Amino acid sequence: MGNVSVLSRLPVLRILLPFVVGIILFRFVDSIFVPLALLVVAVVTLLWMRRSSISIAKSVRARQFRIVPLSLVMVAMGWAASCVAEPEELDVESLNGKTVCARIESVKYNEQSMLMQVKLLKLNDNSHVPFRDAHILLSTRGCDYDLVAGHLIAFGLDLARVTNMGNPDEMDYRRYMHDKGILYRQHTDVRDVERVGVSNTLLTRAFNLRSELQHRVLNSQLSPNSQALIIAMLLGNDDFIQPMVRDSFSQAGVAHVLALSGLHVAVITLIIWFLLFPLDYVRGKKLRLVLTMLVLIAYDVLTGMSPSVIRATVMIAFVFMSQIFYRKSSPLNSVAAAALAILVFSPNSLFGVGFQLSFITVVSLLVFYKAFDVKFPDNKILNYLCTTFVTSLVAMVTTIILTAYYFNTLSLLSMFSNVLIMPLIPVFMVLGALAIVLLAMGGGIAGLSQVIDWIVDAIETMAGWMSTISPPSGSIYVTWVAVVVYYSVLILLFLWIYKRNARMLLAAGVVLILGVACGLVQDSMAPRRGLVIFNSFNSTPVLYFNDNNALLWVPDVPNDFDVENFKRWNRAFLAHHNIDSIRLIDSTKCQLPGAVFDPPYANVMGTGIVVAGKGKWKNYIREDSVALKFDVALVTKGFHSQISRLKELIECDTIMLSGGIYGDDNVVFDNECKSSRIPYYNIKQSGAYQKYY
Repeated sequence: MGNVSVLSRLPVLRILLPFVVGIILFRFVDSIFVPLALLVVAVVTLLWMRRSSISIAKSVRARQFRIVPLSLVMVAMGWAASCVAEPEELDVESLNGKTVCARIESVKYNEQSMLMQVKLLKLNDNSHVPFRDAHILLSTRGCDYDLVAGHLIAFGLDLARVTNMGNPDEMDYRRYMHDKGILYRQHTDVRDVERVGVSNTLLTRAFNLRSELQHRVLNSQLSPNSQALIIAMLLGNDDFIQPMVRDSFSQAGVAHVLALSGLHVAVITLIIWFLLFPLDYVRGKKLRLVLTMLVLIAYDVLTGMSPSVIRATVMIAFVFMSQIFYRKSSPLNSVAAAALAILVFSPNSLFGVGFQLSFITVVSLLVFYKAFDVKFPDNKILNYLCTTFVTSLVAMVTTIILTAYYFNTLSLLSMFSNVLIMPLIPVFMVLGALAIVLLAMGGGIAGLSQVIDWIVDAIETMAGWMSTISPPSGSIYVTWVAVVVYYSVLILLFLWIYKRNARMLLAAGVVLILGVACGLVQDSMAPRRGLVIFNSFNSTPVLYFNDNNALLWVPDVPNDFDVENFKRWNRAFLAHHNIDSIRLIDSTKCQLPGAVFDPPYANVMGTGIVVAGKGKWKNYIREDSVALKFDVALVTKGFHSQISRLKELIECDTIMLSGGIYGDDNVVFDNECKSSRIPYYNIKQSGAYQKYY
């Protein structure tokens, strides 16, 4: 009865839960016939219930099944929504080589390249029906700063599937791009991309406006850190935040302030609401509510309509509509409606980290906050401290496992960091919004920029201080099994608190013990020594680890390699194998138990390696009077010769082609190995080379 009463009070939840089940099931069976079968079963169930209602006794028995048809229909709807949102599959073999017309949806400029998301429209020779909804990533050598979102471009197709790098414990980039609607990518020269027209949409206009505002902020008197925070927290683009700043905020437990979310939307709503206060003097409160919502929706479009922003907007809309129509709103119902609104149009958002963290945080605050809330009616400062502490504690406890799972890190001082930093965030956002408005109008912000810089310095100083005193947690490796166990325990504890049923507490203990046992077994099975040659776009990282220490050799870019960035991208791998320290080696001889590096040679776990590429490897080989025999000859991007010439100089069992070899050379070397029947391993195609002990 308790469960029925909860569902009856939250009607949207009765729709949302089976809808989510349908989205999840589509991941396992992606057939459109399944939702059709479910609809047939739902119709049959409805007919049976209608027939059973002839007699009172049968009607009472059938009443308990009245939710079944609705649930089946919503499962089918979730399944169907996933089918519709599935990216379009293309016949790459027949399309490649043909010229296509496409629209730029977004563009990002780098120093010597561009990265665009484009929507394919039609082939220029009209030999193909228009594309349904095909989006690709288009990267270029060189930049054309005249190209912006909304421009129509023509270029020759040379599509390739988006794939993972094949490195151990890496993020599933292929699935990530799939959930964003992108299955293919292409790299071409910018001179081969021709502008042929303009076809703007609402989103491309919003993207260009956001880019223009970013440009004005970046060219203002503000410090670089202030510019980055304003663009991240008000315009929704965190690309300009320095990695050190991001790590500092993450370690302090306040990384959430860097991403546009419900907190920022609430502040923006208050700013808009305050600016429209004159309407109250002409009895226009309802108009004030409507205008606030319209401006907020326009702000959502401007900032890219992320799930956390849409969730906050829908919740605020429910509150506003309840005041307009004099009806009481349920916060949990509003959250469920926000989730449903997002998933109907973007079912794959369910699997995004932003969606999950956003909704879990809000739901947990609504469910658990009152149980731990403490009030001090006569002391506003203590009220603020307790409210912030409890809010941060609940949010941390309910999301800490997801944070560790996705980002392989956690902070245990987020409650205290939020108490110090959160009071400055609304002030910074108000002043930052004012600065954006003044810059958009062409005005100056000399005095305002100084105040903003002071506030940013204070925020970053406190975040840096909290990160230094935070207990050193290192990198954390968490599996999906641990996530399931953690939330199972939380749910059982929640049921025990509210129902006082000892069996729930016992079940929580059993699940926790099983989860810890699985974790210990998994940790004991993780290799403690191994060799990994990583797949990378522009280098060849060779890593050997033994227990907690590792040697990193990058023979093709020994002086320009960013070790911290390597650690950041491979944090999960380092945590999985408990690697605490990495030592970058150069041309000097280095060793750990089981491995010796003496560039350009290495002997790792009994495997002899020679690197053929940048440097004087030929001279070393010619000067050696002993016949050279190696297990692996690693060819890097600095190799400007022929594989046959390499085989003449050394004797090796396998040629290994680095992932850092650029496209054309990689194809040439690959074809040469195939034609000469030379045993080889192509890291770019097959993923990282791994050997463990």
